Amino acid sequence: MEAVVQNINNVNEETAIEALFSYLDRGIDDMEAGRMHTVDEAFQIIKDRMRNEL
Repeated sequence: MEAVVQNINNVNEETAIEALFSYLDRGIDDMEAGRMHTVDEAFQIIKDRMRNEL
């Protein structure tokens, strides 16, 4: 979890955890809707969303 905190520039660990779980929830929703991504695509989507939202 420390890597996530370091990558989003001084955001506290609790906020980072909440953001990560939010992204995972979206991923589960995508899977249930039949929208599948490779692991690399999924990580890129998460990285992009974190950059754009934080």
